[in-house]
Amino acid sequence: RLERIVTDVQISCGWMHAGYPIMGHLDSVKEMVDMKHMQTTGLWGPVHELGHNQQQQAWEFPPHTTEATCNLWSVYVHEKVLRIPRHQAHKALRSQCGEERIRGYLKKGTYLQLQEGFGWEPFIHLFSDYQKMSTIPKDNPSKMNLWAQKFSQQVNRNLAPFFMAWGWPIKKELSMELSSLPSWEQDPVKSYRP
Repeated sequence: RLERIVTDVQISCGWMHAGYPIMGHLDSVKEMVDMKHMQTTGLWGPVHELGHNQQQQAWEFPPHTTEATCNLWSVYVHEKVLRIPRHQAHKALRSQCGEERIRGYLKKGTYLQLQEGFGWEPFIHLFSDYQKMSTIPKDNPSKMNLWAQKFSQQVNRNLAPFFMAWGWPIKKELSMELSSLPSWEQDPVKSYRP
């Protein structure tokens, strides 16, 4: 469906929020209608909210991922559509913010670390696969295990240690199953594991 963004002098919460329509303050109009601004600085706020509108219950694990998966859309649109590197699109993605970003990854970075390690293709394929799945668990731990399993299979790497390092409740059976896959040598959280 078409997405709509409405701006007003006062909205129900925040600077912008997702929904139908997406709502934003009047001051946010400039970044949405000024092509030069859009092509040089980007549209992080509006695209972030569009990302929320794309989130699906099957691969969304509130409250753990609510502000993480929507940022995939922000980074993807900036890099692939607007041709703006992620570090330019959002200041928190600049290299000098690395340590701060690592601390924030607990909430928001798991997916971006996977994207940095494996590219966009696994996400594109997985989101497509999820659209076709008929049986998806309802509880977060089972959904998280399904995502870890599917992503690991998609990239042919054992990602159980990566997800466990971020506190995902990976079941012992899944960890054993994935142990037959090659390990992820470039795992960015390897040095943070006990």
